[in-house]
Amino acid sequence: MHTVIRFIIAGIIVASGLLVMFGLSSARAQSSVLSNEQLSLIRQNCQSTKSTLNQLHMTDALLRVNRGQVYEALSTKLMDRFNARLSNNQLDNKATVSVSTSYNSALNIFRSNYKAYEERLSDTLKMDCSADPSGFYWAIDDARSKRERVHGDVQRLHRLIDDYRSAVNDFLLNYDRTQR
Repeated sequence: MHTVIRFIIAGIIVASGLLVMFGLSSARAQSSVLSNEQLSLIRQNCQSTKSTLNQLHMTDALLRVNRGQVYEALSTKLMDRFNARLSNNQLDNKATVSVSTSYNSALNIFRSNYKAYEERLSDTLKMDCSADPSGFYWAIDDARSKRERVHGDVQRLHRLIDDYRSAVNDFLLNYDRTQR
């Protein structure tokens, strides 16, 4: 899972690097006007930038499918089943249910934010960056922002996975104590 986080960070760095290459910090407001030199630089690097973004788009799609399946399996095949077993055996599952509820909520947010990111990146790749370099620049900036949001979602999911592990460990400790 740490590999996934590193990969997402690398993608954010690539997207941010593209913005820096065009000569603007992503912190500037979208109403900022690009200089003629910046617009020219965007036009000159149009095809290589689109190629890089296209590779990122394909890699992200594969990563999303693989990670999405893992996240879904953790919920349905691990958390939900374990919570149900505890409940069926009249054991205290409040902590594990609480964490899994938060996890499922975070997973839905991840799906929604990833969809917004993917749609924005797809729209950006369809743009004619030679004809509209400014629009292309701001589309990259927006996609990068959406990608950062997805990265935050992934971090939250991983924290909740750790929280669930802790809740299970706490349950096991309490269960062992009551069985003595």
